[in-house]
Amino acid sequence: MRRLSALLISIWLGVHIGFGIAAYNIFSKLSHLSDGKILAGNIAGVLFSIVNWFGLLAWLLVFIIARQDNQRRSYGKSRIPAWTIVLLVLIAVNQFLFSPVIAALKTQQSNWLHSLIGGGFGMWHGLSYVIYMIAGLVGLGLCIRLLRLDEQRY
Repeated sequence: MRRLSALLISIWLGVHIGFGIAAYNIFSKLSHLSDGKILAGNIAGVLFSIVNWFGLLAWLLVFIIARQDNQRRSYGKSRIPAWTIVLLVLIAVNQFLFSPVIAALKTQQSNWLHSLIGGGFGMWHGLSYVIYMIAGLVGLGLCIRLLRLDEQRY
C-alpha cells in the first residue's frame, strides 16, 4: 500500500510542478495579446483547479493508507498522517478559499472572504502562490519519506 501512496503522490507532484511551469509559460506566451492575460489567467485557473482536486483525492487516499499502516504497527508511529492533514488543509485553503477570491476579483464581483479581509488581486494571488509552493515542498518531503520508508521495510 505504501507503493500505491508513493505512486499517487509522485503523480501529483509531477502534475503540481508541471502545471506551475505550464502556467508561467502560458502567461509569457499570451501576454502580448490584447486579452492575453485574461485568457492566460482563465487557463491557469482551470489547471490549478484540476491539480487541487487531484491533490485532495490523492492525499486523502494517502492519509487513509498511512493511518491504516500506523494502526497495524506496534512500534514507532509515523508522522505521515499528520503531515498529510497539513497538506490537505493547504490544498483545500487554496481551492475553496483563495481561488474563489481571485476569481471574484478578476470579474470585479464580491466575495465574503475578500469583504472580510480586503486586499487586492496581487495580495491574494501572492498568498495562493505561497500556499502552492509550500504544498509542493511538503508533498516532496512526504514523497521522499514514503519512498525511504518503503526501502527500509520496517
